[in-house]
Amino acid sequence: MNFVAHLFLSPPNDSFRVGSILADFTMGTIETLTETYGTDIARGIRHHREVDRFTDTHDAVVHSVKALQTPFGLYGSIVVDVIFDHFLLTRWNDYARIRKDLFFASVYQSLSLPHPAYPPRFTATIDRILERRWLNTYEKLENVAYALMRIGERFNRPTPLKDALPGLQTHYAVLEQDFIRFFPDLQDFSEPLVETLLYEK
Repeated sequence: MNFVAHLFLSPPNDSFRVGSILADFTMGTIETLTETYGTDIARGIRHHREVDRFTDTHDAVVHSVKALQTPFGLYGSIVVDVIFDHFLLTRWNDYARIRKDLFFASVYQSLSLPHPAYPPRFTATIDRILERRWLNTYEKLENVAYALMRIGERFNRPTPLKDALPGLQTHYAVLEQDFIRFFPDLQDFSEPLVETLLYEK
């Protein structure tokens, strides 16, 4: 899952939220990361990793990735990550207990907290998020395609992410149904995991 879903599944704890995004920018054991960033950030990292493991093996996600073999090939999983954030935003009231604007205002506040040990690439990403407030722009499919184009630019070779919109439109209904089948299961997995992480010693 991408940033929006990881933040959505996190509790309203600033450090846990940071960890849920920082996970994509760190490696190493949870013990080492706890020493570097503190307990709550490390819990967010651990939650992110567990959510990713659950997501990657869920039948609906596997089905979506396979559906995107044409035209996205090996990049299908990247597409699923981003467009599932889109579906979370477009179907927000099906899953959320908080208004979207209030959620994002709170998230942006959480992500603004500094830490001297943050990796430079993470800091640069957070600065862009805070400057452009782009997390909630994935609600528009055109912005999903733009985000995928920018992701594709990170690769040293041309990718089908450069012009993703036609493929997204072609497979939209299948992807949406897979998301509807998947996300309640993810919530059911995440909620007790959050409780365990928050209260473990």
